[in-house]
Amino acid sequence: MKKTTAIIVNWNDKDVIGECIQSLLNQDQPDIEIIVSDNGSNDGSIHFIRKRFPSVQIITNEENLGFGSAVNRGLSAAKGDYLIFLNSDLVLDPKCIGLLAMFLESDSSAGGAIPKILYHGQSDTINSLGVLINYTGIAYPNLLGQKDPGHLESFESACGGIFMLKREVYVAVGGFDEDLFLYHEDHDLSWRIRLAGWKLKVNANATMYHHYHFNKGIRKFYSSEKNRLYLLLKNLEIKTLVLISPALVLVELSQWIYAATNGWFSLKIKSYFEILNLIPNILL
Repeated sequence: MKKTTAIIVNWNDKDVIGECIQSLLNQDQPDIEIIVSDNGSNDGSIHFIRKRFPSVQIITNEENLGFGSAVNRGLSAAKGDYLIFLNSDLVLDPKCIGLLAMFLESDSSAGGAIPKILYHGQSDTINSLGVLINYTGIAYPNLLGQKDPGHLESFESACGGIFMLKREVYVAVGGFDEDLFLYHEDHDLSWRIRLAGWKLKVNANATMYHHYHFNKGIRKFYSSEKNRLYLLLKNLEIKTLVLISPALVLVELSQWIYAATNGWFSLKIKSYFEILNLIPNILL
């Protein structure tokens, strides 16, 4: 069996990261390299990891780089043939890594394998099973909040936040876009993988459990909205943008109303200027 590297992003997550690491150590898949990429934590989590899990490699970033940039630091150090990135609040079923790796081994068309993510403490309820993305860039976890249907045949999907990819895919398309500090960075990476000719497929037999807490703060809406537009401008052709422009305008108008009534209209306007500053990167 080929070697797998798991990269966990940590930012002051001492209360949950131990459970995540232990679930990786409990896998029935041998020889898993574990890397923690820490975004400047100050809660003692790094000391805790070094003391309790001495085999784990730690990359210390001096500040919060965001999820994608932190994963990139881990990817650059990874030695595995298969690479998986994880939030620190995930707990993996003991068979999860092995099932994802075997799936990639058996399907040459698959560049990445997406697990089934259930709620921690509600193990019969779906947190995500891939993701549904509207052509305006609005994304929503597939089957969110629905009962776990159990066994499902594999199916193609955009990334639902976490997936395992083959090393050759990482080499071909690179890691995360570091202009995306938070939100939609996984959608951008999965988009580029699919544009490069690989498929991303959900393996519903590989299971993770998520300590999920929905964040509906202003900063989330602002970052998510800015990155949604950035992805569309970056990955769609001009003729496609023109064709869908009526829908995009309608979505923007509705977002203006929502932002104005929820106290972040100035941030919405600020995001347009930030996207303008990123135009040189978008055109690369």
